[in-house]
Amino acid sequence: MKILLNLATLKKGGGQNVGLNLIKCLISEGYNLSKFHFVVAEKSEIESELLLNDLKNFISVSNNPIKRMLFELINGREIVKKYKIDVIYTLFGIGLYSKSCFQVSGSADSNIFFPEINFWEGYQGLYKLKKDIIDKYRILALKRVNAVVFENEAMLKRSQSLYRLENTLFSKPSINNDFPHDKLDLPNLKDSIVGLFLCGWQKNKNYNLIPELLHEFKKKDIKFHILFTAPKEDVKHYEEFMNKVRSFDVEDRITLLGPVKKTELKYLYEAVDYVYLLSKLESFSNNIIESWYFKKILVIADEEWSRSICKESALYVQRNSVDDIVEKILDIEREEKKRKKLIKNSNDILKTYPTTSEKVNFELNYISSLYENN
Repeated sequence: MKILLNLATLKKGGGQNVGLNLIKCLISEGYNLSKFHFVVAEKSEIESELLLNDLKNFISVSNNPIKRMLFELINGREIVKKYKIDVIYTLFGIGLYSKSCFQVSGSADSNIFFPEINFWEGYQGLYKLKKDIIDKYRILALKRVNAVVFENEAMLKRSQSLYRLENTLFSKPSINNDFPHDKLDLPNLKDSIVGLFLCGWQKNKNYNLIPELLHEFKKKDIKFHILFTAPKEDVKHYEEFMNKVRSFDVEDRITLLGPVKKTELKYLYEAVDYVYLLSKLESFSNNIIESWYFKKILVIADEEWSRSICKESALYVQRNSVDDIVEKILDIEREEKKRKKLIKNSNDILKTYPTTSEKVNFELNYISSLYENN
């Protein structure tokens, strides 16, 4: 069986890290790489990793999603034939390859499984229309593949009830313990409680609550500092956000770091006390597993998706309530037993997560078995 690993949708962030871990695993675990062909995004870290290991069995495609989809539609059938592909596995997202080839896709588009939630609230006009069209396309595309892999049990169950998907697999995210320790330029935070928003300018992450949170801590005379990794280069969002920060008079309590390299994550996590994940919806987030690994308190939105993943290993808060978030953090600060209990719970649940090697082997065995019995 020859597999086309479609990694073209993985261009940045956690998704790209998952793709990198997969490539490294296939190489280090001695898989027969002649049984794989790769499609990757141009100038991505995944492409660099393949080149670094002198692998030539890959195709690079444009970062532009329209150009990528056109490439799949126009060249997909030829690629399948030329490289004698039996199965196409798109790690996250959907590929527009011919339905004649057996296909498996990983799904991380949580909003299409929770239609009762107005995920695009606040977006208007053509942008909102564009998002709605993309969501409808994703639903149709899921129905055309032979199997779907999920990293969230709640999404898997909803996929079966909402869209009648038959072949589904729950595959927990893997733990990667390989954290280099490059230093990061941070302010002196010795006397402060430190929170982390490890995200960009995605409204879903609820970063706009940061100025109000800091203001509430300031009113209570609590030294609380937040590190935020959104890029300053996005001038429009940056200026809007900083205007709000200034209006709440908390400029000295926040540091905008900009995007952080993977090699700097260990240094970053070790500098903080709390990791915020106030998303309305997520499939999964590296923030979760990384906060557990570094023994930090995960402050997470109290939602169906989050409880499905975190069980008793997170501090659940009302994502839009400054008072609720602040009071629950102060309660943890006062109650050392509660803090230790959360850390213990997160350590226990972390032990149930697979290594990268275990996850890759589990998914490839599932795909192989499904294909052979098709």
